[in-house]
Amino acid sequence: MNRRTFLAASAVAAGCGRSLATRYFGWLFVASSTEHSVAIADLASFRRTGSIALPQAPAQVLRAGNRVFVTCPEAHAIFEIDTAHHQLAGKIGIPGRLVSAAPVPGHDNWIAAAVDESPALVVFDTVAKRVIRRVSLPSAPGVMDVNAGSAAVASASDGAITRVSLNDGKVSGTTPVGSHCSALRFRSDGEAILAGLTDVKQVATVDSGSGALLARMPLPFAPAQFCFNPDGGQMFVTGSAEDSIAIVSAYQSQVDQTIVAGRTPSGMAVADSRNLLLVTNPASGDLTILDIETRRLAASVHVGGNPGEVLLTPDGEYALVVSRDSGDVSVVRLNTVLDRKIKTKPLFTVFPMAAAPSSAAIIPKES
Repeated sequence: MNRRTFLAASAVAAGCGRSLATRYFGWLFVASSTEHSVAIADLASFRRTGSIALPQAPAQVLRAGNRVFVTCPEAHAIFEIDTAHHQLAGKIGIPGRLVSAAPVPGHDNWIAAAVDESPALVVFDTVAKRVIRRVSLPSAPGVMDVNAGSAAVASASDGAITRVSLNDGKVSGTTPVGSHCSALRFRSDGEAILAGLTDVKQVATVDSGSGALLARMPLPFAPAQFCFNPDGGQMFVTGSAEDSIAIVSAYQSQVDQTIVAGRTPSGMAVADSRNLLLVTNPASGDLTILDIETRRLAASVHVGGNPGEVLLTPDGEYALVVSRDSGDVSVVRLNTVLDRKIKTKPLFTVFPMAAAPSSAAIIPKES
């Protein structure tokens, strides 16, 4: 009996005798870099239903409203997926190799993309399928983030962060930070940029208007990923080869606390309605669930394999953990694992999805 069969059987056995869970009517889209496709699962039944072939390996699955796009860096393109008929709906050519892309908040039809051939930030209209902004960057881009009016782009080579006005289509300025930047996020009010600096093990705060370097916050590890609580006041940071996460007070620019979050915490997601932080643990094959208010362990679920990304269904009922090795998706029903009467926290189910997953998104079904 293989791991997938064993876990699925165990999940079914553990669920006997309890009330039936509600179903979530939506689709899961997962990009597979080795299969050159996007796999699709029906979340009402938790099973893979098909896949959409792509000409090159996909990198990111992007949700803009209820529309889905997937980036193909080597194809110099972003493809739209028809979520009703599960087929390609169109292609937008990008002038360069894509490094990263993100939907622009407040503009349902805009996606911003950083390209590294003739380095630039490109903004395009997904309805008109044309570029509406192209802003030259001073160096090849790395990670980026966008809000309604601005973009922040880290340099891949020289330890600097460039600010771009999306409305004017101009570079607002560049701030040297002296280190490779592994994560970049605007603060929820848009007035500051938080940057994870790998080489110096710091989180830096940069004023998004003036570009002034406001603070440097030392960490016990090199930062890799950021995640915010619902009001944006707390930022959670995971890094490499550590068993803890850092909690940063985003508005005070200080590290508030460092707490243990399982073995080598990696992927994160916040269950807004429950005020919970979900953290994957690749070294132990677990999903750790923390209460954000008390900062204590709420539950731990063994999902097996090499868990990477974790997603939450919009109804807050299920957590989906994607294995970075097998591509299996482990489904955790939060009501069950948070029940203190249940000592051994069971999986709801496990289903195969896509080999070498690189990105995933959940989309509600159209009514």
